[in-house]
Amino acid sequence: MGGNNWLPDHLWRAKGGGKGKGGGGGGGSWQPNFQKKGWGKGKGKGKGKNKLKEFPEEQKVWVGGITEEVTWKALQELADTVGKSKWVEVLPKGQACVVYGTAEEAQTAIATLNGSSAGDIVLQFDVWTKKEKA
Repeated sequence: MGGNNWLPDHLWRAKGGGKGKGGGGGGGSWQPNFQKKGWGKGKGKGKGKNKLKEFPEEQKVWVGGITEEVTWKALQELADTVGKSKWVEVLPKGQACVVYGTAEEAQTAIATLNGSSAGDIVLQFDVWTKKEKA
């Protein structure tokens, strides 16, 4: 049960227990430092976005209608039914991007998977474009 060990310790320190006044003061100062780091913002999201940029747009498929129940793993399984996906990323606002090895596979995925349902959700598959292209 080593995983939960830190919890009582950190509560103990926050109360200043066991270490007198100095311990309590020290315990209070760790929090702002911790928050400054944020939640790995640059790491998690940044890496994914850059990864998407590495692939040509014609190999990407835009997916809409995603809810919290749809994990990237579930999406990957669906995507892999028509071709081997190289990268699957769930994006904010109920969207996702699936990258295939070839433009043909991406086209097939759009044609085959658009309107497919995951549970009670209907997913939309469409071409990945920056919408400003007329």
